[in-house]
Amino acid sequence: MFYLTEKDFSPRFDDTFFTCSIMTRHLLEKPPQSSTESTTRNDDSMSKSRHHIAIYYEIRVKCGHKNHIVHRRYSEFRNLLDELKRNPPHPSEREFLSQVHVPPKTCFFSKVDYEFLDNRQEELEIFLEHLLKRPNYAIHPAIRKFLKLDSFQKSAEKK
Repeated sequence: MFYLTEKDFSPRFDDTFFTCSIMTRHLLEKPPQSSTESTTRNDDSMSKSRHHIAIYYEIRVKCGHKNHIVHRRYSEFRNLLDELKRNPPHPSEREFLSQVHVPPKTCFFSKVDYEFLDNRQEELEIFLEHLLKRPNYAIHPAIRKFLKLDSFQKSAEKK
């Protein structure tokens, strides 16, 4: 699969091409219904644990005429980068990845700082685009899982 920026993408392209963008974010006590967390938490432990508000970023992924929404927490962006650093698309990418960072983890205020969250959302989108524009990143298993890209191919195989 090949990544194109939202500006360059057209639904006329076949399902070899995709784009994605962070549409919005939600402050929620638990994951959205359509979200499947990539972390390995046991559902029982989740229900017994104390819920706390977390921000879920809504990422719209388009491939041809199809699209889907993926919800990801900030920690999942960090986990994605960690996985890419452990297993880069090519050994020569280690230096590049050592210089890539996700935006700051939290704001240090007791109230929700919407300006901070707006900036972080923009920076996360830039982070994704920066990775996806590089050769071989769009086909990396960690990226495919993060954006659920395989769901497009599975639906194409059913035809």
